[in-house]
Parts: sequence; C-alpha cells; structure tokens
Amino acid sequence: MEPSDYCIITTTTETQENADSITRSLLQKHLAACIQASTIQSTFRWQGEITVSQEILLQMKTKRSLFARIKQEIEALHTYEVPEIIMVPLQGGNTSYFEWIENETRGEH
Repeated sequence: MEPSDYCIITTTTETQENADSITRSLLQKHLAACIQASTIQSTFRWQGEITVSQEILLQMKTKRSLFARIKQEIEALHTYEVPEIIMVPLQGGNTSYFEWIENETRGEH
C-alpha cells in the first residue's frame, strides 16, 4: 500500500440533486470512501461565451485502480454535456487514512 495507489477525483455539477445522485451511487457501490461537497462559483468559457455559474464541487477519496469505473458511473449520471472528471494521484499522507480508504473501496456492484 503506497500513497500513490490512492487519489482524489473531482467533478462539478449544477444541482444538489445531481451531486446527491452521484455521491450515493459511488458510496453504495464502494467506489469511494468519502465524498466532500462544496458550493463554488465557476467562471469558464462555454460555446464562445464567458459563463459564471454556481456549482457543487465533489471531491472523492478513492483508489486509482477504480478511476475507470468511477468515470463511467459519473458519465452515466451526470447532467452536463462535458462533465469535469479529473484524477489527482496522492503522493503522501496519513497511512491510517489510506488504510481506511482501502477498507471502504471494495468496488462491489
């Protein structure tokens, strides 16, 4: 078990309902150990226009080996045409926290 075996995956969505749907699905399937949600303001270019939007940022603590399944699940549930799905590998951290992630992310269906 190395820190680099673990990651944080992020996505944003525009509604609490969509955030809740993604969160419940990933936790029920043991694809993430913890998902944090924060309300943020995003400013981005979309279809030639600058857009300012209130969004919900989801940060998922999980294993890198589950990224493909998590990506697939988010794409199936997400309401955006082009959802953000970014994985950031972890380079260090609390070993007992990584053990907890390991125990909570069995990736069951």
